[in-house]
Amino acid sequence: LASLTDPAEKDSLRYLVSHPRDFIRFILLGMKSTADIAAAMMDKARDIDIWVPLMMDTERGYEGAPSPVGFDAQKRTMMDLTARGKGRIMPFFAYDPRSRSVDAVQAAIEKEGFVGVKLYPPLGFKPTGNDDSAVEANLEDLYAYCTAGKGEPIPITVHCSWSDGIYSNRAVPGISRYKEYYRDMAHPRHWEGVLARHRNLKVNLAHFGGAGEWERRALAGPPAAADRNWADMILRLMGDYEHVYTDLSFHGILAAENGEDYGRAIQEAVRGVEDRVLLGSDWYMSAIQGDLDDYWRNFAAVLPDIFDPMTGTNAIRFLRSAAAATHFPAFLASRNGIDGPFVNLFHH
Repeated sequence: LASLTDPAEKDSLRYLVSHPRDFIRFILLGMKSTADIAAAMMDKARDIDIWVPLMMDTERGYEGAPSPVGFDAQKRTMMDLTARGKGRIMPFFAYDPRSRSVDAVQAAIEKEGFVGVKLYPPLGFKPTGNDDSAVEANLEDLYAYCTAGKGEPIPITVHCSWSDGIYSNRAVPGISRYKEYYRDMAHPRHWEGVLARHRNLKVNLAHFGGAGEWERRALAGPPAAADRNWADMILRLMGDYEHVYTDLSFHGILAAENGEDYGRAIQEAVRGVEDRVLLGSDWYMSAIQGDLDDYWRNFAAVLPDIFDPMTGTNAIRFLRSAAAATHFPAFLASRNGIDGPFVNLFHH
């Protein structure tokens, strides 16, 4: 535990040690198929109308560790789940600009049932300012595609946490502390230049800086060190750009164990931009922190002023785009059909 930098990660591990049955449940959950996990969750949480899974593409991030399930197979699985959901499952397509061009994103949005894009910079790239010109070109093409036309832009969710997450294991010449090197790729400052060039970009800076930062803020106020204070920069970007969002994913242990202080700190911080705060689960990692039902109930209890918008109108506004309004229903109609009330959320 002493080697971990994030107090929320430590709390999650302590929770598992003191709750062995939950640890066993977490391990068994990871052994199930994606389809079985999705079916069980949707059956249990019937009051959740829309599910938004975000793919991960880790193939370029891990040296010598090939995934047992390749990217294309993962994409096909997600497409099948989306079709079965008939509008209740709205997935985000994982994009690594080192692996493919924006044509893959265009196909995902326009033909394959995806409604948004997921970026995970700590796997080895920055939102902008990369040395590789091909990577830079692919990212600029992505931002241009997502903001093309006069309608609402295509949403992007990006990992933006200093305190938790996964990182590339690839060696970098001259760098010994590679975790810190890759973690910095998720820093919100990298989005300043992107947003200045693409003011209409709709992006969710996920994790709101990280659970570790918010544990410290709840107990002692904002950290003085700039490299440990990502939340204030996220808030500034939200104030400057009307389509910048954030979310509270993987904050469950804070809502459960430091609920009153955490809720107060969050609600005070987001005053004025609360219409662009989302609630995510980061499932299945948040299963470390307890049951899904408890996860939602804890947030409802500690964030009473913003819980309903976070899980309702804010989320709908973020998911909505001109592209999805056209292409998502067409994909569903070509497969298993549409459950109208859910797809209608894309229309004002």
